[in-house]
Amino acid sequence: MVDVSVIFFLTGLAIAVTILHSFLKQAGRDEYAYLTLVVGLAIGLLKIIPVIHTLFTQVKAVFNLY
Repeated sequence: MVDVSVIFFLTGLAIAVTILHSFLKQAGRDEYAYLTLVVGLAIGLLKIIPVIHTLFTQVKAVFNLY
């Protein structure tokens, strides 16, 4: 079973990125606002990749795929 801390981490990351994006957008720093979104997305994907790898490994084991 997946640890719930991953979900909380992604939720906190999404909230932080949204707030930072809003502040930067209001300040007229659109380039940095979009860069914040890209960096947040990259961090989220890096956190999720091991979970997806575990999922595929378990599916492979269940169906005896080689």
